[in-house]
Amino acid sequence: MQRKTLKAEARKTLKRHYWLLVIVCLFAAFLSADYGSSPAALNTNMNPNAASQEASRTGESNTGASDSFGLLLQMASGDANGARDRVRDNERTIANQDTVATLGRTRGVLSAVVNSLSTGSFLLSVTDATASIIRSESIAIAILVIVALLVTLTAGLFVTEVFRVVLRRIVLESRTYDKVPLRRFLYPLQTGCWVRMAWVLLVENVYRLLWWCTVVGGIVKTYSYFLVPYIVAENPNISANEAISLSRRMMKGHKWECFVAQLSFLGWYLLSIATFGLSAIFYSNGYNAAFFAEYYVKLRATAKSAGIKGSEWLCDEYLYAKPSPELLNDTYADVVRGAATVYAGGATVSAPTGFAGWMSDWFGITIRQDDRVDAWQQYESDLDSMAKAEDILHGLTYPGRLAPAAMDFRLAKRTNLNPQLSYTVLNLVMMFFIFCFVGWVWEVTLALITEGMFVNRGTLHGPWLPIYGTGGIIILTLLKKLRHRPALLFVGTVILCGCLEYFSSWYLEITHDGQRWWDYTGYFLNLNGRICAEGLLTFGLGGLAIAYLLAPVLDNLLARANRRIMFIVAIVLLVAYVGDNIYSSIVPNTGAGITDYKEPGSSVESQRSISVDGPDNLMHTI
Repeated sequence: MQRKTLKAEARKTLKRHYWLLVIVCLFAAFLSADYGSSPAALNTNMNPNAASQEASRTGESNTGASDSFGLLLQMASGDANGARDRVRDNERTIANQDTVATLGRTRGVLSAVVNSLSTGSFLLSVTDATASIIRSESIAIAILVIVALLVTLTAGLFVTEVFRVVLRRIVLESRTYDKVPLRRFLYPLQTGCWVRMAWVLLVENVYRLLWWCTVVGGIVKTYSYFLVPYIVAENPNISANEAISLSRRMMKGHKWECFVAQLSFLGWYLLSIATFGLSAIFYSNGYNAAFFAEYYVKLRATAKSAGIKGSEWLCDEYLYAKPSPELLNDTYADVVRGAATVYAGGATVSAPTGFAGWMSDWFGITIRQDDRVDAWQQYESDLDSMAKAEDILHGLTYPGRLAPAAMDFRLAKRTNLNPQLSYTVLNLVMMFFIFCFVGWVWEVTLALITEGMFVNRGTLHGPWLPIYGTGGIIILTLLKKLRHRPALLFVGTVILCGCLEYFSSWYLEITHDGQRWWDYTGYFLNLNGRICAEGLLTFGLGGLAIAYLLAPVLDNLLARANRRIMFIVAIVLLVAYVGDNIYSSIVPNTGAGITDYKEPGSSVESQRSISVDGPDNLMHTI
């Protein structure tokens, strides 16, 4: 098969699985597993070592992971004071460079973590803490040097190196199958061969390193061992020496051919430099990965037909051709029986119609408890859990049970905590107040811990923070259609809650004479001080917790309560809440620890911030 034909097949694979290959290659670049040495601009962003080299060339302070290890070595050499001066210089550099408001590095948990790691102050704190325990700074530093080396080697081996195998496995599956599940990113865990994979790649790297001592041998063996990660991706049960020997035999007579194939991508590499890495990220990296997967398949077929010693390890036939429906039905007989049970249950239920059906389908709301709606949505949930099974049974995804290192599959069990079910209006009202109260307790507790005083948070005077309740309810209703896709629900929650928080901040500021109830200025990735990355991340994770855990649990608990008593409680709470809103619109809750306010005689530019740092300083929105 000519190189031109291989490239044509690679382009087909890239077109069919474009975003998957873009993402997996981007992960590889980020981890420096592959594609991390394309253009300098991309490599500086993706590779901490490249960033370190760039810093040394420009003379700027290096605040990467390698600098942290350098601090340890400096302290180990006896220059502890110099290391501390170095950390202080790093801190001053960050403070002096903190001039872009959106990229603030002076406030917030995320900024504190990033600053402590990048400047080395965290390392100094750990060193001091360890020294205080064992009463010897030199021993503490020696321990940390050893631990740092072990962590670096372990992470490099079990994450970076093993991801080379994951990348190739995903690309190989994408050649044959219409869908490659994201869970394949956990291929080492799915097969239970993570340690074996790491060992094979460790041995390969040791052999290659020894051969590089001869220079020429290093170049030759780089191509001799080129297929090792592909072989392990196909059959992770293979031993290290078998994988290396098999790669060497398969590459015999093909090393120059492989070099020329790599050279054929030179134009793409130059285009990547010219486009600051964008063409590599969005095209040529995926194209390259797909091409060399085709190249491996070609060499594999040659080895199998020639009966090369060790080729019997290349036994994952269904990685290259889909199994028959009969084989799939026999292999997944239990799944087929489970599917039949689900479909049989579907014959006894029907989709709700009319306005009630539309509300439950789109917004997850019912006026009152409706067994017909619940039964239908439970059936939809069962069908949703069947989707992965259907993909396997219809030959759309790789059948993991037929792999050399089998990846088992089980249908999801039905539970009482079904996140797809609709909620009654009464239960939603009660959940709104529960979320409001829990949010208020969280903010008050945070103020007690950080400020040492009681602070009644928000613009209202009662024990509730409506943005928590409002956010929770809109996640359950407006994003109902996304509940079966956790990743999309996370993104939707971030966008929706980010817009809500930004608008709320803007509205309160323009209606209260420039007064702010929270300000994220100085937080990393903030927008006009109204929203920030760490707050949005909290919203996204909170949205997942609400949709998949808190709301189903609360709904089960509320369903057991006396409906009449709960209705009266809801009315009382609504009346109190509306009254608080009316009163607070005239006399809002302000003051120390609650708002960022303007001191008497000062200008707007010199406002004194006394709000409590946290994921939110929240207020009423309706």
